[in-house]
Parts: sequence; C-alpha cells; structure tokens
Amino acid sequence: MLSKSLHITAVAALVILAAQPAPVDAGVRYYAASLGQSQWQVTASNPLQCRLEHHIPHYGVAVFSARASRKENLQFAMALKDGPSQRTVATLASVPPVWQPGLKAEPLGQVSLYPRYPAEVTDDRAWDMLSELDAGRFPTLTYPDRLGRNKVSVALSSGNFKKGYEDFVSCLGGLLPVSFEDISFSVLNYKKNSSSLTEESLARLDLIGQYLANDNHFSSIDIAAYSDSYGGRWANEELSKKRAKAIKEYLVGKGLPADRISTEGYGEKRHIASNNTEEGRALNRRVVLQIKR
Repeated sequence: MLSKSLHITAVAALVILAAQPAPVDAGVRYYAASLGQSQWQVTASNPLQCRLEHHIPHYGVAVFSARASRKENLQFAMALKDGPSQRTVATLASVPPVWQPGLKAEPLGQVSLYPRYPAEVTDDRAWDMLSELDAGRFPTLTYPDRLGRNKVSVALSSGNFKKGYEDFVSCLGGLLPVSFEDISFSVLNYKKNSSSLTEESLARLDLIGQYLANDNHFSSIDIAAYSDSYGGRWANEELSKKRAKAIKEYLVGKGLPADRISTEGYGEKRHIASNNTEEGRALNRRVVLQIKR
C-alpha cells in the first residue's frame, strides 16, 4: 500500500510540474496560474462579440477578444500590474513547460507598452499566442517595472485551455461580417417598378437585421425611400412610402422596437444620378438607412 501511495504521489507531482513553465531568471517577479488554478472561460459568445478570459492569481485577467466586422480583429489585452511609468518595450516569448527541458523559449516579438494602458497584441501575433497555448506552451510577457529597476514576467498557463479555446473558436466562426460603423449608413436599391430589393441589397438588409437584433443600444433608425422619375410623381411618392414601410416591417419582424424606427417617402425628390440612363435610374431607386446610437 505504501509503495502504491508513493507511486500515485509521484505521478501527481509530475502532472503538476508538466503544467508549469520553465523557471524564469532570479530576481524577476513572476506571475502565473498553477494547474489547479488555471481556467479559461468564454465570457461573451454571440454574433457580435467573442471573449476568452484567463485569471492570473495576484495579477489580473488576460483577455482574447474579437468583434463583428468586415475584417478579422482578434486582440489580446491585459492590464499591467506595476506597469512602466513611461513608454517602453516588453518581450513576448513562448516558454516550454518544465517537463520539456530540452526545449528553449521561442521569441514571439516585442510589445509596445504605455503608462496606464493595457498591453495589447493583435491579429497574427494574437493567433500565435493561442497556437502556443494549444501546443501546451506558456506565452510570457516580460517588462520593466514602474521604477525600471526590476522586471515583471507574466505567463499565460496552458492548463485547462482546450475546452475554452474550442468554444472561443466556435464563437469566432459565428461573428457577423459587419460592424456598427459598417451598417450605420446604408443605401439599398430596388428592382425596376417593384418593392423588391436587388439581391445584393436584400443580403445587406438581412445583415443589418441580424446585427441590430443582437445590439439594442441604437437610439433610432431613420428610413428614407426615393424613386426614379418614371411612372408619375404621385405614384412614385406612394411607391417610395410603401418601400420605406416594408423595410420597417422587416426590421420590426426581427424584434426591433417600432417606436425607434421612422419612415419617409420622398418619391422623385433628391435624385443622385441622371434619369436618362438605366444605370442612373437604378441608383435613384433607393432607400437610405441612418442608424444612430
């Protein structure tokens, strides 16, 4: 029994050691979560935002995040404890765990630091950090302290990383390909003599509806519809009113509050192109959405 107990204790010790990074230099203040402390949690998961958090004991919280946008915008951010009093540069390295003594720390580049601002890493390098964590390594940021006399080293632990990472990547795949700025001023166009949007405009309206259904912070939506000059002035004004109303009904059907949406039909007023060509008339058959916060 004693031999079995010693064996179990030895195995447990090896597991704990395996989840620790290689030792840092003496004199460096070091922060990292142990295997038992290390947790990665997705704290925001919706079509507009994904957020993966890691708590570092006695230090703070490290965050990977991304928002709905036309462009990929993965970001790592971490508020600095005892950060520098003036602009400086930190080193970012991928440190192997102690059970891989033959491996060396691999540089991941430098990070510019500014007083009272968090450390930030974006895009490809942020992905590099996630990849290193997924491989069982410890992305580690080292910087001079406030007085510039000593260094602070902060490691992200790869312990219990897999599940949170999988959930985070799943969330990233569901982000909408537009931001609020992308949709706040939108022009939609119609087919000739019809209240039906063009295929491209219909797809954009669907994105606007999806976005606003997940973001209730807007204050108002102003819908203004216009026509070309064919078909008679009165008929075109009524057609433009019908088009604006149809857009509002669509958005209300997505769950948006009707009292924040106003509509107006201007008919043939305010042309933006010549009505002498089909291309110009197509541009004039439009509805403009202005969304405000």
